[in-house]
Amino acid sequence: MTKKYKDNVIQFPTKKELTQKEESEILDELSNECVESSHILMEVMEEFINTGQVTEGLMDLNFRDETVQESRDMFVIVNLLNAMFNRYYGIPHGLHQTLDNAYIKVKEMILINEEANHDLADFVFTPEGSDQEILFTPDFDLDPPEEDPDDTN
Repeated sequence: MTKKYKDNVIQFPTKKELTQKEESEILDELSNECVESSHILMEVMEEFINTGQVTEGLMDLNFRDETVQESRDMFVIVNLLNAMFNRYYGIPHGLHQTLDNAYIKVKEMILINEEANHDLADFVFTPEGSDQEILFTPDFDLDPPEEDPDDTN
């Protein structure tokens, strides 16, 4: 039989060990709170979607069956929420870099979309006396080459 202690003296934890244990327990508690909060938000979203409060077109979304894409997407979203909550508490999480990269990507997409909408505005006009917009998509070059004044055909 192996003895737990080298002698008959019972070892009490040092103040440093107690502090580390308390910090670890606090981190565990906060981490569990992050997980629970993520799951609660998923359940709230699921309830709003499945009852048609968001739109009736999404009522058939299934967040519980991993064989369907929306379930796998929600799995990722819930974990991203968890990572966000962990960041708020200063707890490192493996998805923090993914959140940062996604933020940059979304900002780039918004910029591209704004530029495309600006470019599209050049081709949309509203006729006088109408509130309908007409989209003109030319099938020719809008900037034809300049004619040569010496060219007489």
